[in-house]
Amino acid sequence: MAQGPFSQRVLSILSRAIPASYFAIACLAFWNNFLRTGKWTSLFWMVSEGVVVVLLVFRRPTRSVSRRPWDWLAGIAGSFFVLLVRPTGGTAVADAAGFALQLFGTVFQLYGKVVLGRSFGIVAANRGVVSSGPYRLVRHPIYLGYLVTHAGFLLSNPSVRNVAIYAAAYVFQFARICAEERILAQDGEYREYLRSVRYRLIPGVY
Repeated sequence: MAQGPFSQRVLSILSRAIPASYFAIACLAFWNNFLRTGKWTSLFWMVSEGVVVVLLVFRRPTRSVSRRPWDWLAGIAGSFFVLLVRPTGGTAVADAAGFALQLFGTVFQLYGKVVLGRSFGIVAANRGVVSSGPYRLVRHPIYLGYLVTHAGFLLSNPSVRNVAIYAAAYVFQFARICAEERILAQDGEYREYLRSVRYRLIPGVY
């Protein structure tokens, strides 16, 4: 009986410490890129991922964490693969449109993170059900914000490499969505939420 709670606590600590460390390193990279290039999008990304570090460190204890290796892989890969894309430079029109999308996407996913607050996490788990703010629109508004941001980055920085990285990342991201909903659906409050918010990621589509 004692081994179960201890094992659950270890999983909770690992699911917090590993991604928080990686996001902290990513924030430093974005800050250095901003100092070197003066690109405001790098500063936006640094702020966005800095919020992730804070939320991971101070999040509330989990009610249940997935023990499936695939769910852990999906959560980690879905979060980190996107950091492998690289700037390439595009036309002025593409850069302007891409910047606008990145700005909107970053603000929207920051809004989702603030509303989610201490329930934020990387690995599929039940950290409490949130149904206010952007969660009234779709069940995964943070991922929607990232999707818009990534579309904007790709518009400004088109390359085969970047397309391939985003394609791979979203395979894991969709698996992550399914894993999170499988865990949360064990909670009656979340099952009620599923009945009120139909779409997972894109309103009217998915």
